[in-house]
Amino acid sequence: MWSRRFDYLGLMILVVVGILFYHHYLLMLLLVLLLGAPVISYVMTRRSLDKFHIHIASDKTSVGKNIPVDVSFGIENNSIIPVEEVEMEVKIRNAYYENDETYQLVAAAIPKKTRQTRLSICGIYCGRMIIEVDSVTIYDMLRLFKFRRTVSKSVEIFIMPSKNETYEDVSLSTKGVSEDEELQLAKGDDVSQISQIRSYIPGDRLQNIHWKLSTKSEELQVKEYSLPYSEDVTLLLELFVDKEMPEVFDEMIETIYSLSYDFIHRGRKFSVMWRNEESYELIEKEVYGEDDLQSVLYELFFVK
Repeated sequence: MWSRRFDYLGLMILVVVGILFYHHYLLMLLLVLLLGAPVISYVMTRRSLDKFHIHIASDKTSVGKNIPVDVSFGIENNSIIPVEEVEMEVKIRNAYYENDETYQLVAAAIPKKTRQTRLSICGIYCGRMIIEVDSVTIYDMLRLFKFRRTVSKSVEIFIMPSKNETYEDVSLSTKGVSEDEELQLAKGDDVSQISQIRSYIPGDRLQNIHWKLSTKSEELQVKEYSLPYSEDVTLLLELFVDKEMPEVFDEMIETIYSLSYDFIHRGRKFSVMWRNEESYELIEKEVYGEDDLQSVLYELFFVK
């Protein structure tokens, strides 16, 4: 822009020099035009600023990681004055990490119509990717002046996990009772499940004594009960994000998605749980199928 101003100033100086040497009325007329044109261009462009509108749209609302998606930016000029150039400052960030990336998009020669420009974007981490136009810079017809205008236009794209693994090592019962290899040996008070029988130790509770077996063995035998068995499965998320190491939290989202997908295809009912950082309450969402899993992910992407 400064080079254009210097060129324009140099042209006026040449005209002034020509007037001093030739005293021609056409040169005088040209000087008047050169002096008046910037003023007219400045006033008209400034008054038409409110008639410029920015539109932003994406052809997809959700994509997988590292899959490009096209975002279109439209510039609509509803004034009668064409402009030389419009620059848009576009910021792209993941709502979890606040890692802004800024781009400058340039659209030249905007007449009285809408001009489209596109930007292809890839999300490398799961979450809610926000593409927003913070401001636009508009140049007048002579490109001697620029006007910066703040706008608030944005579009959101959900970046979905890409993992689809199976976890054969996750042993899950298909019934409400545990299999032999799933018996819990930890001490508990589930009277329906005896973990083991051992010799009496002073301090044991009398109601835990196995009287029939003690009579046969002529030695006090005590029943140890296991912890209660439950077929319920809950995936508990720790929503701590280290913005310096976003790949750690991203891997957790990937793992949760893979486990959930595996459970769904096994026909297991389960729930996903996390803590609300504002109310400190545990949020639990039951998942019965892939639609429920998508809904849980969308809600999770808005959690602080």
